[in-house]
Amino acid sequence: MNPSIYKSLIRPILFRLDAEQAHLFVHGLASRCRPLLSIAGKGYDGDDLHCDLFGHNLSNPVGLAAGFDKNGDLVEVLRDIGFGFAEIGSVTALAKEGNPKPRLFRLQKDAAIINRMGLNGEGADRIAEKLERSKFSIPIGVNIAKTNDPAISGDAAVKDMVYTFSKVSNLPLAYVTINASCPNTQEGIVTEAAHMRTVFTEVQKLNTRQLPIMVKLSPDSSQSLLEEMVEAASACGLSGFVCGNTSTSRENLTTDSATLQALGNGGLSGAPLKSKALRICQIVYPLKKPAQIIIGCGGVSSGMDVYDFLTAGASFVQLYTALVYEGPGLPLLICQQLSQILRQNGQTLQQAVGSKLQSTASN
Repeated sequence: MNPSIYKSLIRPILFRLDAEQAHLFVHGLASRCRPLLSIAGKGYDGDDLHCDLFGHNLSNPVGLAAGFDKNGDLVEVLRDIGFGFAEIGSVTALAKEGNPKPRLFRLQKDAAIINRMGLNGEGADRIAEKLERSKFSIPIGVNIAKTNDPAISGDAAVKDMVYTFSKVSNLPLAYVTINASCPNTQEGIVTEAAHMRTVFTEVQKLNTRQLPIMVKLSPDSSQSLLEEMVEAASACGLSGFVCGNTSTSRENLTTDSATLQALGNGGLSGAPLKSKALRICQIVYPLKKPAQIIIGCGGVSSGMDVYDFLTAGASFVQLYTALVYEGPGLPLLICQQLSQILRQNGQTLQQAVGSKLQSTASN
């Protein structure tokens, strides 16, 4: 489906619904009506965007970010939308309903979304059972986070996340991401690298299959925190970084302040996050080990956006909010645009990774 058709015919209907109602409607339609997906979406079939993600061959480097398929209901159909890989979750040890509704809001002038879902989900036991029965259509990563309960803290918080890892660690996953950056819980963003080092250490003790472990970093992190997190992740043998997540910032938005105040708190996602996510990539890239990878996440809606993340050090990207505004034809369009940009610049996909930072360093 061409994004222009989606925006002119389908999006106006969906946008008459509450944002969370529209999400649930689309999610249910996708999980029950696979033939519609094969019509609405199509994968990129060129060889120039093939890439390797921890030994898994991808048709392209564009993935679905965590948050859309929280409970792993769509892992068998996501290839039909054109993604190269996907990350489900966040998955928590305990099932939770999340924060009170309404909790999902569109900022149409900014092509953005504010959410304060609060890590709602079915819990690690049920999701792991579901994934064990599923046939993945593309390589799948699982994002794990601490259960949204302030009573679970300290050692109990570590055990909570380790339990979730134990439930998914034997599944045929491409990787697992440890979420250190969710602003929509009562505790907010994890700011102590020492605490995360303990989580990394305990998770790795159970990681007998040597499943690649990533850590998801917040765009609101200071440079010093990012440096500490990269050092802790590297010391514990993690495989890379997802840069970044939603933001609590409301800077540089077109939406008026009165509307923003009425909507209340929550994590901002979409186009306004691109510069913040790029900043994390640019900080992390020279600090990480050569074998570690970066997945850029925030404000991706075009082939040029992907190229900007590649040249800033990311090997892969993820998107979610742009699907709301552009529709299921977006992954294919992005791949077509990216292919053209790479040809124009005389680069392969791999040559583009970090090229802007490398050229700046050489100058």
